[in-house]
This record gives sequence, structure tokens and C-alpha cells, in this order.
Amino acid sequence: MANDLYTNLSGGLNNNTNPLIKKDSESELIINYNLDEVGSLTKRNGYDVFASQPVANKRILGLAQYTNTATPAETTQVMAADNAGNTNTVIYYNNSSTWTTSKTNDTYAATITNFNRYRFSTFIDYLFRVNGRDVVGSSINVNGSTWGTTNCPGTIIPSFIEVFSDRVYLARNGVAEASRIYFSSLPNSAGTTITWDTTNDWFDVNPDDGDEITAIQNNGTNLLIFKNRAFYIWSFGYTSPDKQIGIGTESQESVKTNLDLGITFFANYKGVYAYTGDRPTLISQKIEPWIKAVPATSWKDVVAEVDNDHYYLYLADSLTLNLGDKDESRTFTNVMAVYTISLNAWTIYSLNTPWRIANKLILSGAEGIYFGNTKGRTYLWDSGLYDDSSGTNFDTATDISTEWISKEYVLNFPDKLTLEYIDFIGRNTNLSNVFYQFDRKGDFQYLGTLIERFNTTKHIGKACHSVRLKMTDVGSLTPKLDGFNFRTTKYGESR
Repeated sequence: MANDLYTNLSGGLNNNTNPLIKKDSESELIINYNLDEVGSLTKRNGYDVFASQPVANKRILGLAQYTNTATPAETTQVMAADNAGNTNTVIYYNNSSTWTTSKTNDTYAATITNFNRYRFSTFIDYLFRVNGRDVVGSSINVNGSTWGTTNCPGTIIPSFIEVFSDRVYLARNGVAEASRIYFSSLPNSAGTTITWDTTNDWFDVNPDDGDEITAIQNNGTNLLIFKNRAFYIWSFGYTSPDKQIGIGTESQESVKTNLDLGITFFANYKGVYAYTGDRPTLISQKIEPWIKAVPATSWKDVVAEVDNDHYYLYLADSLTLNLGDKDESRTFTNVMAVYTISLNAWTIYSLNTPWRIANKLILSGAEGIYFGNTKGRTYLWDSGLYDDSSGTNFDTATDISTEWISKEYVLNFPDKLTLEYIDFIGRNTNLSNVFYQFDRKGDFQYLGTLIERFNTTKHIGKACHSVRLKMTDVGSLTPKLDGFNFRTTKYGESR
């Protein structure tokens, strides 16, 4: 009896390659597993409710960390959402896990676009706010509800803000100046004041190209400027006259930089790109069916964040696509594509709660990813064993359902082999069910539930050319699949 043992599942998802030439480490479907323990599939963590719900059923429009090192020193978090009556947008600050009113009179927008969301940036101890609806606002004490226009230009209404080379940059002053970027002076010697000359201190980025600025980002070396179908680079006093690449992004919230690795990620209808200082590189070929399934009108709403080894890209509230050999479509809800940077590999998450905004916040000295949804709630990402978990008086904790389908492993050709047994190696898998399918024909057949570290399933004793495996799990544990083994004999040979 021959054995074929496989103990490396680090290749992630690949839906864009002939099934016979996929790497042995790749899979055809990975839902709600991560690749963080290299070689294994591990059920992802959930997320916990963070702070109170100041207003119900309202989309979170902005989320940011604010630290003021001057007097009065403070560090807190801020978020923005429309009020209950849809008359104004309110900025809140975190007051011991209670979102407390900080600013109440910002202009309400009935329709949310990439150009009128809330973006915040901290500079010279001020928190600056832009929203594409009002003139720039600032605060040096959000806890005390002291908002004004100190250190702000007085007349422009930009959509985007970024700090680069010790200056504040503001982009897209409405449709009339859709390709314009304004920049501040350097701070004064005390580091407390900046000024603005909106008559002279600005530059246009290829204003005749029929496009408009959709995002800006400090990647640690340059200011990156995005349009819908263009990507430019600015170093102070000089902007690239030509596009770096003929693709950009429709969503500022998709543009995220891992400064430790020097990688800026962004997404658009053609895929996900990584920029490291040369030309942006397409990295999403293996999940192209998922990219193509995103409706064209939804790319302006994609949201992302990064940590030390992941780019989390929330794609859509619902995606329908055909991933199999039959003409059968499947619908997945609250879909996120997760890129593991160190492995150059993808998985897919299906969440219980949609993302509308995400950012890194620092609480009690610990930095984490937080996000906001459509119901006035904020959450701590990658925490706990459930989605929406936090304890009493909050959202109901929801189990995380997982699904994995392996690549097609060809056991023998042109002759068949008899697959006698399949062995699975796992941990915490007492709620994991396993299945098999021969030669990509028919439905997956149930094999049993994994109980032990080393599991031998019931005797199969059937001839085939190839086999695919499937594993599903619903429960609060954190199952890990470490490997599996095929035990075969020659067709017609007694075992």
C-alpha cells in the first residue's frame, strides 16, 4: 500500500489556474481560514464590539487615532457618523468605551461617495478633518469639543488629506479643482503653527486627462497620487509628468501602506496592486474570479487595512460567482480577500458584519485594526472566537463557518489507483467534517468528523484517477488542518 503525505497548505487560494498544474500547497476554496501558521490552515479569529453605539443604523464615515503631545496632552480615538435625524454629521471621541459627542454641526450628505467621507490627520498636535462638504476643521482638544479652523485654509473644501515632508497636503477642492493639491507651509520654529497660501501653494496633476484625484498616500518616500485610471508620484517641487501606470483606484480607503516593508497596496476593477518604489505590480491573479465578481459600481466602496503581514480588502456585501465545473453559482456574504504578504498567498473571509471604514487605533498602548459598519457600531478586528462578540448588551456572538476544498490531486494516470483510506492530521478538529470527491464527478461524499490528532477515515476502497478533499466547520474552537495522506493500492490489487 502506497502513501502520499501532504503537509504544506501555505499556497493559499488559486481560482485562476488549470487544476492539474496548481501547486500541491494551493487550494480551490478557502473560506474563513488563515495561513498564519505556515503550512497549516487555521480558522480565523472573530472581532469584538468596541465602545458604545451612539446612533443606530448609521454608517460609520470615519475612524482615526488622535494623539496630542502638548498641553493638555491627550490620546483618544474619533469616529464620525450621521445623527439620528439625518440633519448633520457628528464627530465622536472615545470616552472610556463610550462614543461621546465632540462636534455636531458638520454638513449631512444624503449620498456617500469617495469624495465626501471623513478623513483625519494629525500634525503639530492638531487633528485635522476633511469631508468634501465643509471647510477644513481642526481641534487640539477633541475631548473638550474645541473645534475650529486654526491652522486651516479658510475657503477650500477638500476630500483628501495627508501629511508628507513636514507639510499638510489637501486634494480635490470639488469638481472645479478635481486634479489640484494644496500644500501648507512648514511649521514655525515652535512647531505650533502652519500657514496656507491658496493662491500660490498648489499644483495640478495632469488636469487635462479627463480624470480626477481619488486618493493620496504618504508611502514614506513619496506622496502617491491616485486617479481612477492613473498613478503619479510627487516629491516636493516635482510631480511625475506621466502616469506611472494606467490604472489607479476609485477608493481612498483601499490605499494602505505597510511602512515596515515599504509596500503600498491599492485596489481597482482590474485587481489588487502592490507598489514598492518601481512600478505597481498586480498581485491578485490567483483570485481573479472574485475580483471580476465585484460590481463595477462597488469599487468606490472597497475598504482595506494592513497589519504586519496582511492586506485585508473588503470587497462587497455580496458576491455571486461560479467556482466549480458545473454551471452553478454560489453567493458569499460580506466578502473580504486577505493577502498574506510573506507567502504571496490569498484566502477569503466571509464576515457577519460589513466593513465601511477601517483604521489602526492605539488603546492601552496596543495597536490594532478597528472598523465601523452600517449600524453605528465599531469593532476590534482579529479578536475572540466569534464575529460580533463582546459579552452582554451588545450584538449576538456569531459562530464562524469555514470551508476548504483542496486542489485536485492526480493519484495516477492513465491507469487508476484504488484509494483505500484518507488520513487527516489536525488540531482542535472535533467539529470539523471531511468529504471527498473522485475525478471531479458528482457531489462530495461524507467521510466523517475529525476527532483525534491523527485521523483515519472509514474504508473507501474505490478506484479513481484523482481526488479532491473538502472540510467544513461550525463552532467556537480554532481548528487547524496540518496535513493529510492518501493510502492507495494498484487497481485490482487486494489490499
